[in-house]
Amino acid sequence: MLKKSLIWKFIYWARDLRSQEVFEALKKHCRGDVLDVGGWDFFLTVKKKNLTYNSWTTLETSEEKDLELEEENFKFIHGDGCNMQFNDNQFDLILNIQVLEHVLEPIKMVNEISRVLKPAGYAIFLIPQTGVIHHTPEHYYNFTRFWITKVMERARLEIIELKPLGGVWSTIASRMVYFFPQSIQYKGLSTKECKRNFLFYLLYPLMALYATISIPLCLLLSCGDLTEEPNNHFVLVRKKIKDE
Repeated sequence: MLKKSLIWKFIYWARDLRSQEVFEALKKHCRGDVLDVGGWDFFLTVKKKNLTYNSWTTLETSEEKDLELEEENFKFIHGDGCNMQFNDNQFDLILNIQVLEHVLEPIKMVNEISRVLKPAGYAIFLIPQTGVIHHTPEHYYNFTRFWITKVMERARLEIIELKPLGGVWSTIASRMVYFFPQSIQYKGLSTKECKRNFLFYLLYPLMALYATISIPLCLLLSCGDLTEEPNNHFVLVRKKIKDE
């Protein structure tokens, strides 16, 4: 079974820290039967929140990822989030946290989420716009709010809240943090096709110094950030009832 390294644990911890809107929405809308599409071990994080639900199902496409828990109301299933083997209108709440960028047909995944979501049920998305390449080679897209608005509308998912998380300066800070593991071609953040020329090695000390100085400065400037280029979009939607 695949396990997260310390670097990936830090990356996910930082993501969750900067995405408190996800947990606030969970506190408010978590009920009944919950489906987490592509969440792997995210259940371990939300389990600490003492949420109320009847059942929790995690759907994960990668056979390497698993989660064995002795939880009576928890189920871990391997399957395709773009072609789910669930009944129509089955779940009260669906989560999709930074998953759309990793599937070739993200619109199909949104449509599938709408299909298996109960009428008047809620779905919570975390969708990147300026995401750094990660989980290579399965990283295909970043998304704008305009794409999100159009796709949710077509899927009959009413947007209750669409909130940009971060902006230009926090994006730059994030890229400076990622620079260090990417510079050593850390697994999942780079590939062997990404080559370095001799100037990279010559300039690396200056690059590292610049990144180190930039991170706290950019985080300070992010207190008054521009939201045109958010790191992620927090999206809360509700499935429309047919006669609405």
